[in-house]
Amino acid sequence: MIYRFVIVSPEARSFRRDIRIGSESTFADLRSALYDDIGYSPVEPSLIHLTDQSWSCRMTVYEVEPPHSRSDEDVYLMESTRLSELLSNERERLMLTFDIERSRAFYIELREMTSGSLAGVFEISRSEGEPPLQALPVEEEKKETKPKSKKVSSEVPDEEQGKRKRKLNEEATPDEYGSEAFDSSELDPEGFGTSDESGEFDNEIPTEDFPL
Repeated sequence: MIYRFVIVSPEARSFRRDIRIGSESTFADLRSALYDDIGYSPVEPSLIHLTDQSWSCRMTVYEVEPPHSRSDEDVYLMESTRLSELLSNERERLMLTFDIERSRAFYIELREMTSGSLAGVFEISRSEGEPPLQALPVEEEKKETKPKSKKVSSEVPDEEQGKRKRKLNEEATPDEYGSEAFDSSELDPEGFGTSDESGEFDNEIPTEDFPL
């Protein structure tokens, strides 16, 4: 059986890879197929999470055995776990976490299962866009020096206050401002909207609109 995986990145919206690979290949083979194509180093540790349709983790496949695993606990390792052992239905989803410290990951969907064979271990059937950087550049901490604010007196001489009041009375005619006091409820809050209705910015994680 041949599995076709669609792989995207929330960091690089134009990035996409379709990988065709045999169902008897291991999870390590799948990771290596992607890494070989995009030029990632296999030195950095990684994890593969099997998720539900909302990308919530339900099972983890480890690169190395976790140090605190129990003897009665099933531990799946990439090198020894075949894809067919844990994946048997189309549209199943995975996350390949390549930067564990920052929780950066590729989002993967098993798009198609077909009979047949491949010439090699895997095949890249679609390749678009550049992947995100495997390691983000270390930002140097910049010490911000805040200038000392000068204390400004809020007191205004009586003579100056009188001039300001006279100027306002001359400029603010009833035709321009009306006689009623300003009502803050008349402001349209939509004019100050954010990026979506919830008031939060899109986190750019693919969900139901996973690209075809």
